Amino acid sequence: MNIGGVLLKSDLLFAPIAGFSDAGFRHLCAHYGAGLTCTELVSAKGLVYGGRGSEDLLFTTAETTPCAAQIFGGDPEFMFKAAADERLKQFDIIDINMGCPVKKVFNNGEGSALMQYPDLVTELVQAVREGSGKPVTVKMRAGIKQGYPLAVECAVAAEKGGAAAVTVHPRYREQFYSGEADHSITRAVKAAVHIPVIANGDIVDKQSLDRVREESGADAFMIGRGALGRPYIFAELEGVPFEFDAREAIAKHVDILKRYNPDRVVANLMKMHLCHYAKGKDFAKAVRVAVAQAKCTAEILEIADRFFK
Repeated sequence: MNIGGVLLKSDLLFAPIAGFSDAGFRHLCAHYGAGLTCTELVSAKGLVYGGRGSEDLLFTTAETTPCAAQIFGGDPEFMFKAAADERLKQFDIIDINMGCPVKKVFNNGEGSALMQYPDLVTELVQAVREGSGKPVTVKMRAGIKQGYPLAVECAVAAEKGGAAAVTVHPRYREQFYSGEADHSITRAVKAAVHIPVIANGDIVDKQSLDRVREESGADAFMIGRGALGRPYIFAELEGVPFEFDAREAIAKHVDILKRYNPDRVVANLMKMHLCHYAKGKDFAKAVRVAVAQAKCTAEILEIADRFFK
C-alpha cells in the first residue's frame, strides 16, 4: 500500500491510542508486521509552546518505521507551526486527529468537534501539508450524533485540502467506544473519495477482519484495542509464522521506555500493558493485584517472569 509516496509493507496498521501507543509498543507492533504505526495524539499548541510532554510522546526508534505522528488542534495557524516543528521531521506521515471524543478536547473545538466544520477540515489539512512538507492523513469518526453521519462530507473536504488518505472509525462521538462500528459508513466514504480509505474499529481476529474488509471495501485496516496485549496480531492475521514470548516483549518495551522516562514513570506506564497481556488467562487477577503494588521496573520485570512463563 502507498500513502502519499510512503510505501507500506502491509495493509494492517496500528492505531494511535492514548496511553498505549508509546514508542515501546509501537516498536513491538512494527516488529510483528504492522505496516504503519502512529503516535498518541499530540497537542499542536503543546508543540508550538515547546511542552516537554510532547517531546516524550514523539520519541521513536529507528526500527519503528514507517511511523506517523498524530497531532490535534483546531487553529490552522497553530497546526501549520506544529507541523513545521523539527521534532516531526523523523516521521513519515502527519496524521490529524478528528476523532477524539474526550470532553476536554471536544469542548475546545478539537478532535471529533472538527467534523462539524468541513471547510475548516480543508484548511487544517492544507496548513499541515504546507507546514510539514509530508503526506497528511486524517482520522475521523462517523460524526457527532448518532443518525447524522458527517464522515463523507469531511473526507471529501480532507481530500480537497490534499489529504493522502483518511481513516474512518465509524462510531459517533456520543458513542465513545460502545456499540458496533458501522462500516457501511466507511464504504460510503470509499465511494466518495479518490484517496486510500483505512477502516478502523472492531478488528480483533481473522473473522472480524474479513467482515470489515467485506463491509467497508477499504484499502487498509487499522487495529487499535485488538492489538493490546497482542502486538503479534499483525503477523497472526497475515498468516506469517511467529514466536512470541511475553517476558521478552515486556523487557524490550521497558528498555525503550527507559530511554526517555524515569524508572517510576516507566513502571506506571507498563501496568496496563501487563494487564492486557494477562487478559483472559487464569492469573489475570493476580497480575492486576501485583502491578498495582509495583513501584519500579525491576518489580514489573519480576512480575513478568513470575506469571508469563
